[in-house]
Parts: sequence; structure tokens; C-alpha cells
Amino acid sequence: MNEERAARVTAQNRAVSALQRFRENYNTMPVGLFSMRDDGTILEYNPAFGVMFDLPPPSQYREPKSWAEVANQHALESLIRQADESRLTDTEIAISSREGGRRWLHMRALRKQGRIETWIEDVTARKEAEGRLQFLADHDSLTGLLNRRGFNGHLERAIAASRERSICFAYVDLDRFKLVNDLFGHVAGDQILRQMSTRTRSVIRPPHIAARVGGDEFVVVINDMSLETARALCEELRRALSERPYQHQDKAFSVAASIGVIQLAPEMTPRDALTASDRACAEAKKAGGSTVVALGSRSSELTTYLDEIKLVANMRERLPVENFFTQLQPIVSLRTPYASLSYEVLVRMRDGAGAVVPPGRFIAAAERNGLMSQIDRWVLRSTLEWLDENPDHRERLGFCTINLSGASLNDEKFLQDTIALIRNHPDATQRVCFEITESVALYDLKTTRRFVDRVKSFGARVALDDFGAGYTSFSYLKELPGDFVKIDGSFIRDVNLNPANHAITRAIVDLSHEIGMACVAEWAENAEIVRTLMDLNVDYAQGFGLCRPVDRERLLHAEHGMSLVQDTQVIEVLGHHAPPARRRNGITGRRSILSV
Repeated sequence: MNEERAARVTAQNRAVSALQRFRENYNTMPVGLFSMRDDGTILEYNPAFGVMFDLPPPSQYREPKSWAEVANQHALESLIRQADESRLTDTEIAISSREGGRRWLHMRALRKQGRIETWIEDVTARKEAEGRLQFLADHDSLTGLLNRRGFNGHLERAIAASRERSICFAYVDLDRFKLVNDLFGHVAGDQILRQMSTRTRSVIRPPHIAARVGGDEFVVVINDMSLETARALCEELRRALSERPYQHQDKAFSVAASIGVIQLAPEMTPRDALTASDRACAEAKKAGGSTVVALGSRSSELTTYLDEIKLVANMRERLPVENFFTQLQPIVSLRTPYASLSYEVLVRMRDGAGAVVPPGRFIAAAERNGLMSQIDRWVLRSTLEWLDENPDHRERLGFCTINLSGASLNDEKFLQDTIALIRNHPDATQRVCFEITESVALYDLKTTRRFVDRVKSFGARVALDDFGAGYTSFSYLKELPGDFVKIDGSFIRDVNLNPANHAITRAIVDLSHEIGMACVAEWAENAEIVRTLMDLNVDYAQGFGLCRPVDRERLLHAEHGMSLVQDTQVIEVLGHHAPPARRRNGITGRRSILSV
């Protein structure tokens, strides 16, 4: 009995000691602990909880308070929901602070013996730090406006809301801002951007939203306004940004703003909205700058541009094999029409529904969106492979021309890929002629000359396309060792109606022959034009009067260009009209191909 009594006393002492340690831990815990009934009445709490909510020390707690009274009703309901769950869960809620601000509480709750035991921690400092980090992530550090990342969500919601109300979107770009950075440094530029953001805030106030998405590029979501009203607001913004100089130290800078405004449509994506408004802003710049251009959702300019965006997306998704194909337009020799077969390779495109897209639409769109190099690669590869797959046709072929865009000609990677392709197809390369437009050649004459020299070393030929359309054609003609000059169709179309066009064409032909280059006249639309071209000693002609572009299978077994001419008057002219012998001497300086 004595031993049992001693054991019970020892156990009791241990229990008392553990209870004391628990109580000490409970009272010294740095987080708040409290118990409450289901109705929210607080039964007990530790000192940290009392300090946290300005309650008396636990030993002096005489007048029971409700958790809803200490925090708020939402906090009480949140704890009850947590306690009813089968597992311990965490939640964070916001309550009003004594200073009138907001406090964030992290809570855990567990139902035990008819009470709700709660662990609570004040995480306001952490939430404020997170908020500051979030602000820095979503806002531009220089101007304090939203940045592109923070703005994207607002734009997505605005597009969705445009189903029910009118919402507009503006793109703002500063004119002559780069000049400030170049002349006075980025410190002056940054100061101007800060002042610009201040002026923007003075005009663009809630519910409208402004953001900086680039160096000197800003965007604005304009809520609940018609396009005309939004244009008026943007005009006010333009005046605020443009009509007063910006100050930096002792200098004053005059910087204007161009603004493009569009009306958002539900079918747009954020990318569509940005690019369409950017296009409207570009139109404002074209109009002279410091201008506002507004495009409605039904305006032809915006509709055309949105169609272009979809077209480009289709090209990116399926480029190039699935929706591209080629057609061939014969180039008929005016000297030996029954003994020559040549043509130009033309790229064509089908949309998602299989309909053929007009070349003017997709080529211009591809050039503006950096896709022409990929298309040019595909055209060159498919043409070389097709010629080698059909050696009989290749041997009958005089030459086939392939157009090169400016982007391709000035792309070092494209030059390397081209050399690799023509090296792998030496026989087909002997029949290929690369067409280079005058504007492309003049953009970087040194790069153009390097490209011409490389491809000609493999046996390819070069044609100078759209010759005469520019202002310095004759000055660069002698700089490029070309084989053909393709006279711009604007001269040929009216060669019989405009004496100046007739004289220019004659001069181009004579000069080309003097330096050993053959001439190809574009846009030969009827028999009278063909007759005149023969009188002028033009070597080749192409145009609808001779033959429209055809599928390449149709030319696969053709023996000569005349077999494709349909116009009986043109056939008669080519068959019976002999061109006068006007070839000059002195063309041995370059390889003569006039008889090809």
C-alpha cells in the first residue's frame, strides 16, 4: 500500500509538473491561443492573445467577450467552419486594426470537448511585405504605373466586359523621345517619363487604367465610353502630354505624343488589342505625329488589320508546308518564243478553310511580321527539289526566277541556308535566277553584292526586279553583276499611251544591253504592248496578256513558252512580227544571255 501510495504521489507530482509546464508554455507562447464556445464567447486566452487584441491579462478576464466583438463576424464564421472540418486547416483573414488600417491574421482551429481551440498569429508585416513585392512586380519602378505584367489581367477583364459595354483601348507613343536620350542621356529621359506619368494620372483617373508597357510607350483602358468620347479623352491626354515643355535641370524639352484608340471587341485577344492599337498609333505618327487616330470595331482599317493578325497566326501555326503552294507564270522570249521555256515561281497560300488568300494580303503581312525568310526558304527548297525530281523538264528549262524579300537578303542565316541548299542541288541551281528588288538592293548594297557573288559562283543567275521604280536605278545597275533587268510594270502598262514611259523603257533596254544584261518586261497585258516591246528590242515579257500563273504540273511537259499563250492576237504578233536587229556591240564585259 505504501508503494502504491508513493507511486500515485509521484504520478500526481509529474502530472502537476507537466500541467505547470503546459501552463507556462501556454502563457509564454508568442502566438495567440484562446478557447471559445460555438456561439463565439471567449472562455480563456493566453497573454499574447490579450496583448494582440488589447484585452486585460488572462487572470483579470471577468467580462466574457465574443470573438465576433474582438475581431468581426467573418472571423467568427471562419473559425466555426474550420473547426467543423475533419482535419486541421489554416486560413488567413483581414480585420480592422485599432489605427484604422487592416490587420491580417493566420488562424488554426480544432473542436475539442465542446470547445473550439484556436491558434492565431498576426501576419500583417508579412502580408504588407508580400504586398510591396507584388506592387513592385506589377508596377513600373520609374513611373509607378502598372507594367505589362500587371496590366495584362486588367486588359483581359476589359475584353471580356466588352460584350456588355463599350470599352476602348489607347496606345500612346512619344514622338522625338529617342532624341532626348541620345543627346542628353537617360537621366533626362527618365525625368521626362516621370513627368509624363504625372500628367497622365491627372487626365486618366479611375475607372480608367494606365500602364507603361515599353520605353516610351503607354497604354490606357478606357471604361464605359463610346469611341468618340474616348477619342475626346485621348485628345485631352495628348494636349496634356504635348503642349507644355518638360523640365530637366535648366533645360526645357518639347516632346509630343501620338495616340491610337480602338474599340475593344470580345473576340480579341490581349495581343490583338495591343497590336491593333499600335497600328492605330502608327497611323497617327504617319499623319505627322502629335495626333489622335481612332478606329472603331467596324472600321475597315481595324477589320483589315485584325484579319491580318489571324492570317499571321495561321501562318505561324502551319508554316510553311501545309498551307503554301507555288504557281508558275511563264516568261516568254520575244526573240525565240518557240525555242525557250522560262517562268517565275510565285508563292500562294490557302487559309484554314482552303480558300486561296490574295498574294498582296499574306505577303505584306508576312513581311511586317518577320515571316518572309521562312517562306523564301521553303520556296527555294521546294523549287530545287521539284526540278531535280523532274530532270527532263529541268533540261528543257531556260531559267526560273525566285523572288527574295529584303528580310531574307539581309539575313546572314538565310544566306548560309541558301548556299547549303544550292550546293546540294547543283543541276537545279543552274536554272535558278534570284530576283532582287531595287529597294532591297539599295538598302545594303555591300550585303547584296556579297550575296550575288556567292550564288553566281554556284551557277545561279540574278535579276534586278522592279527596275526603274526607284530614283537611283542607273547608279546601282553597274554595281551589281546581274543577268536580267526586269523593267517595272508601271512603265510597261502605259508604254503605248505615255511617251515618257516609252522613252524610259527604251533607255533601260539600251543601257542593259550595253552592259550585257537581258531585259524582261512585266505587265505585258495585250498584243499591242507585246508588239511595242518587240520593237524596243526587249528580250522577254511576262503578263496576263501572255499567260496567267498556272499550276506547275501544267508546265511539266511544256516545250516552250508559246504553248501556254492563249491570246490569238498575241500569238499572231509573236509568230509574224520579227524584231529589228538593234543589239549593240560591246556586251562582252559580262556573260551574255540574250539568246537563252
